[in-house]
Amino acid sequence: MATTSRTALLTALALVASPLLVVQASAPAHATVSVFPVPTSNAGLGRIVTAPDGNMWFVEENANKIGRITPGGQISEFGLGEQTTEDSRVVDVDVAPDGKVWVVYDSGWSAARVDPAAGTGERFELGEFPYGGAVRVGPDGVAWITMNFDESGVIRIVPGQPFSWTDNAPECNDVLGEANDGTMWCQGGEADAQDTIVRLGPDANSGTTYPLPSDATYPNALTGGPVGSIWFTRSTSGSWLTSPRNGSIGYLDAATGATQIWSTGSRTAPQDLVRGPDNQMWFTNVGLSPGIGHISANGVGAISSIGNYEPTSLAFGPDGAIWFTDAKNNSIVRVTTDQLQTTNIDLGDGVTMASPPTTTPTPTPTPAPGARSVGALPKVKGITKVKRGRITVPVLCGRDVPGCSGRIGLETAKGSKALAKQKAYTVAAGKKARLKLKLSKKGLRLLRPGKVHKVRVELTAPGSRKVLVRRTIKVRRG
Repeated sequence: MATTSRTALLTALALVASPLLVVQASAPAHATVSVFPVPTSNAGLGRIVTAPDGNMWFVEENANKIGRITPGGQISEFGLGEQTTEDSRVVDVDVAPDGKVWVVYDSGWSAARVDPAAGTGERFELGEFPYGGAVRVGPDGVAWITMNFDESGVIRIVPGQPFSWTDNAPECNDVLGEANDGTMWCQGGEADAQDTIVRLGPDANSGTTYPLPSDATYPNALTGGPVGSIWFTRSTSGSWLTSPRNGSIGYLDAATGATQIWSTGSRTAPQDLVRGPDNQMWFTNVGLSPGIGHISANGVGAISSIGNYEPTSLAFGPDGAIWFTDAKNNSIVRVTTDQLQTTNIDLGDGVTMASPPTTTPTPTPTPAPGARSVGALPKVKGITKVKRGRITVPVLCGRDVPGCSGRIGLETAKGSKALAKQKAYTVAAGKKARLKLKLSKKGLRLLRPGKVHKVRVELTAPGSRKVLVRRTIKVRRG
């Protein structure tokens, strides 16, 4: 039985307010590839994920730290406090819709929920055996953590409530992902069923198992995509003598159990997987041919190398570019997607992924002109007053993009009820704009005069409904 401790994280939370080290790496303006070395050497960089405020958080597995990099390239590192053993490692990180950072650390013995803005949080003791593995946070702010070692299962942590788990119901390996409908999926945990994936029940104590074609390759990542119920990457696991290989990527339809899978080649091993703002599925490729790949819903794609860099995990920043961790080179690297449209590495044999047409280049996921960004929502201090039925919201555009544009919306933080009609905006590079949103009649009714309300500001790219940046602010009428 796992237990929960509501004591402060002591060292860890103190350092959230005062980072160990902040480094600003310089990058050329409008650079297609920018490199940001991580201050701690041999940090063991792992998963990177984008927060609602546009910052990106990443794992420093070997350093007992998590890191944060801003869209401008400023890196901050945060220690995670006392470890059970000196060689304990940080396992995984994810960010909730409200911006809280969840991390599994201490080699899986502990988890933490950290509020970067307030410098407060909770530590959860997961127990000695089994260990915590992957963590994903659902749209409701509930964290799901896989547990493995002799016994296997999933913990579901609701903030403010005690938690427990039941072993082997269902069994999951440490591959966990969220589908578009908010359901969680994992790789099957039984020794003879690791070529299966499991859709978890809402209580984390049940699940439905789906078999994948058995070909000695196993899932590496799971996430929602433009079609199907869940997308996955697969490859052989590799060993200290051999590199992972025989990669593929595909999706499963839960209604029928049918799969659509494309081979990316015998020399490939797709790993981390995210859905891009262009509805392409983007992935890191490790092993013999390191790089970044993408594939469409109809199987057209490419894998490209990025110089001598070896991507570990990737995320899309608010600027529309890809930011990836490189454990070997101990750096965070930013690359624009227009550099990744053609295959420039040896994929090996058996490729069924189709190449993009040479006459019509695949468009970049960011709106013209160039690699424009939606910008960022800086922190708003205090309470914003509603004046003449309007709420003013600042939007900041970085210096390293040609400009920022998109649509801004406003809704209640609780219940997600629209307060104003979405508004198009444009902000020049390096500038801050103060955008005024006119409340609708319904919005005025929802925001009662004299009372402080929490509202959520959201930025989307032109022509897209996917929220790229969000921030919660406090407002008051009258």
